Amino acid sequence: MKFTFPKSERLTQTKIIDILFQKDSQIVAQRFVYPFRLLYPSTLAQEESTKILISVPKRKFKKAVDRNLIKRRIREAYRLSKPHYVGESFKQLPEYIAFVYIGSIIEPFDLIQKRVHAILKDFSNLKTKDIPTDART
Repeated sequence: MKFTFPKSERLTQTKIIDILFQKDSQIVAQRFVYPFRLLYPSTLAQEESTKILISVPKRKFKKAVDRNLIKRRIREAYRLSKPHYVGESFKQLPEYIAFVYIGSIIEPFDLIQKRVHAILKDFSNLKTKDIPTDART
């Protein structure tokens, strides 16, 4: 079991990022799990790995040091939780997931790790028909 987070699993394509953040999009679903707002396409992944994007708003955290700390904690939590979902259940994850941090304070790593683990578990338990097409879930 490898605990890695290679560059191939990072979402960097601007067209896909624009689609994920487009307002009132029918193909993008969102879910709120404090301290995250998750954006993902309504269809399941056809690729072998899921690509993720981590965003921390500058409006809430003015200092880059704070934003980078939160992003590091989210990346580490994802890296440690991801191997539990490799295999058949990992193919049921969305192709792209955007983690937008909506908390107003810097949460401890333990809470972030629990929430990321719960998010991946919820996604792996969903069936194709269970993924909402509505943007308000």
